[in-house]
Amino acid sequence: MAGWLEGIRVLSFTTGVAGPNAARLLAQCGAEVIKIESRRGGVDSFRFFSSQDNLDAAPRFIEANLNVLSAQLNLKHPTGVRLLCELAAKSDVVLDNFRPDVLPRLGLGPEEFRQIRPDLIVLKMPGLGSTGPKHRWGTWGITLTAFSGMTYLWNHPGQPRPVGSQAVYPDYLAAVFAPTLVLAALLYRRRTGQGLFLDLAQVELTAYLLGVSFLEIAVNGREPTPCGNDWPYAAPHNCYPCLGEDRWCVIVVETDEQWRRLCAVLGRPELADDPRYATLTRRRERLAEIDALIAAWTRQREAHAVMHMLQAAGVPCGVVQSGEDLYHDPHLRARGFISTIDHPVIGQMPVAGIPMRLPEGALAPVRSAATLGAHNEYVFCELLGYSREQLAAWQREGVVD
Repeated sequence: MAGWLEGIRVLSFTTGVAGPNAARLLAQCGAEVIKIESRRGGVDSFRFFSSQDNLDAAPRFIEANLNVLSAQLNLKHPTGVRLLCELAAKSDVVLDNFRPDVLPRLGLGPEEFRQIRPDLIVLKMPGLGSTGPKHRWGTWGITLTAFSGMTYLWNHPGQPRPVGSQAVYPDYLAAVFAPTLVLAALLYRRRTGQGLFLDLAQVELTAYLLGVSFLEIAVNGREPTPCGNDWPYAAPHNCYPCLGEDRWCVIVVETDEQWRRLCAVLGRPELADDPRYATLTRRRERLAEIDALIAAWTRQREAHAVMHMLQAAGVPCGVVQSGEDLYHDPHLRARGFISTIDHPVIGQMPVAGIPMRLPEGALAPVRSAATLGAHNEYVFCELLGYSREQLAAWQREGVVD
């Protein structure tokens, strides 16, 4: 194991996207992350996202749990709770994105963890936080997107109902922010010798990013409304169809000089001096005309060709890339963001890297996600010191299951 966090042990009680991806990032930074699961009601929900009848063959689970160890422990059994306490005493961090009262109901609340290890860092990351009248509500990424106000704003003006996005945006935000909190807490512990209990509400993190919209109503008294692809400080500012099926590019003109250059590329240089379009204010009055003019030109051209032509002319433009585009993107390939792992069940699988670049030696080499319970013997026999016979007995009793 290599990486900046070598020597740090994390117990991971996580499911879905947010918690597992946060744990994965800590693991790739060198921490020893042990994911605790049980077939008796505690299996990561993403293990079921598979076309095979196999809990170890779900690509989404594999991607979110790279470099993470797997141990089975039935926390509904009193012996399972006792063993968890022994593991917590040998760990530095507990990462939990279950509903906030799941572990406390098992006798594993803040006070109990303090008694187990006073300098333990516990980070809970439930959807709506660990306090408040709605803290027990179960959440999913798309429900948090709606709750935060993002679904309402992620829309075109005049639509009869919110559209939003199917992307679980809050999960991926929390997955990056949570390890940052853990690193800060580890630094705090190094300085003070004290542990911390941290409460990261995914919905608050998402709503925080909508600060400008909140200010609109708080300061100006105007309710923010969906603006689609429009932006009041640019014209044109939109997404345009390109040659092929479902191919698009975005074009932004923020200055009169960019407008002049766009007109030249479109083969309509006379429009640059046309008083109807000469200024931002005038162009915004005729957005529909401008959008139709640009779309007629882009429809006949491949999206990347449009992007290269306009960028070469000094006009901001980008391709709306699909997942396949990202997989083949030469820039991401050159940076090593796309790699391939060898999984024991499904074979070779491409995976995306973590969203940061660190000096050599800061990250551990990428390893495939573990099959369920693959590290039972390591955890219970090597870490806790029990015999293999005792482990086998616990497996028969359903304690390790």
